[in-house]
Amino acid sequence: MGAAELSDDPGVAEMIQWIADRYDMNKADLARMFQTTQSTIHYWIRTGRISYRNLRKLRSSYYYLHNTRDPHGDERKCDECGQWRRLPRFRVGKAICRECENAKTLQHYRENRESELRRRKAKNWYNRSATAG
Repeated sequence: MGAAELSDDPGVAEMIQWIADRYDMNKADLARMFQTTQSTIHYWIRTGRISYRNLRKLRSSYYYLHNTRDPHGDERKCDECGQWRRLPRFRVGKAICRECENAKTLQHYRENRESELRRRKAKNWYNRSATAG
């Protein structure tokens, strides 16, 4: 399979299955390769859910074994919008990009603006002293 035929964004199960088929590996071999357990490998194949750190390991192995470069090697896929974005667009430990995070914050602000203003106004010290006197 040449580099031109490779999918830009193969699924987790597809990558694991290709490595296993191509190099005649079972789940125990794959678990040793990715320094995890066989049940974790089975979970990845069955659900497609994988941590970002392990996804990077899997993608780098997959593209290395294809003798090509990962087209999204320095990027991360946003869980919210599904687009590949460069790593600086993500805060540490966040799975959504800053743009989606800001959009969610603005949406929450707009939806709860009146109640937040009432709550803040009720908490202010000058309102307490005016009603106490």
